[in-house]
Amino acid sequence: MNRIILLLGVCLMIGASPAGAAEAGIWRSDTAHGYERYWTENRDGARFAIWCPPSHDIKAALIGIDINGRLPAPDTVVRVELNRKLIKFRVGHDGYIHNTCASCPDNLTYFWHQMRSAPRVMVLFDDKRYAGFSLRGIQKATPHSVCASQLSRNTR
Repeated sequence: MNRIILLLGVCLMIGASPAGAAEAGIWRSDTAHGYERYWTENRDGARFAIWCPPSHDIKAALIGIDINGRLPAPDTVVRVELNRKLIKFRVGHDGYIHNTCASCPDNLTYFWHQMRSAPRVMVLFDDKRYAGFSLRGIQKATPHSVCASQLSRNTR
């Protein structure tokens, strides 16, 4: 009887965890630390997130990709395949992709619109870590324009 209660308790804890509660492969949006976050998690536990700042300034947006529990190495290149196109992003000193270079906002805008029309995205780090993510539900989770305010998202 104690084993059954223990097993039931473990199942309930797993089901209540954020990873267990969120269906793998579905895109979500929420707010964390003042940033609007658009994110998904695949079945292997890899995460892909776009962080839009409270100012909605695309130059301050970040992309965070976690594969095998780690972000990419600083100052490397992340290769992303989307709609049979290869898009490269330079990783910052902290493992996040920043949009501070002159062409970065245009690159993120192009990437954002490609994501909204593609079925999946594939990511390759320089150290050969690789993950694929479904883009199911991304149109509902993200505004039409990159880092658009909540107000503009509700009026589209």
